Amino acid sequence: MPVIGPLAMENLRRNWPVLGAVIVLVAFTAVHMLIFRPLARRYDAAIKSSADIGLAMDPEQLPESMPPRLFALITDNSLPPAVALERAGSGALTAGLVEDLNRMASQHGMVLVQTEPGMVSQQQNSVQVRAHLKIRCHFADFVALLGDIARSGALIAVDRFTLTPLESGNMMLEVWVSRCVLKQGEGAR
Repeated sequence: MPVIGPLAMENLRRNWPVLGAVIVLVAFTAVHMLIFRPLARRYDAAIKSSADIGLAMDPEQLPESMPPRLFALITDNSLPPAVALERAGSGALTAGLVEDLNRMASQHGMVLVQTEPGMVSQQQNSVQVRAHLKIRCHFADFVALLGDIARSGALIAVDRFTLTPLESGNMMLEVWVSRCVLKQGEGAR
């Protein structure tokens, strides 16, 4: 059995903080190598496999959620692609646009004189329908109609318009409008 001599014992007593630090370093290294590294590898593998199936465990990689009002606007103005194609081809989307505008105009005492369907544009993620309307109204009624269109929640755009004064004091409003209907599904996201 080796015996520590008095000189070695004195060196140990003077350098005990260094010896304690070495012992702590060896203990932390052993814990790191035996416990922490395998757990870290398992965590990295779990994050990778969850990312592969579309889930995000890392808070920095979470997809941003859509604001509720925007989500409602998109869902209210979208259709399945087959339904959008069918309704656009049959003229139902254009008829719906004219019907909505006629309803809004009649609430303000405006008289719809003539309607004319416009071109239908099919894009990969949406359908755009157009219409041309002639309406007899007052200027204040036209401004109120624009306000109703803005508040309607529909993706309706007033592409252009002309106001022509009539002898009766009214005006003839000629307006070209379009509505965008989004296609639901994988390709539309």
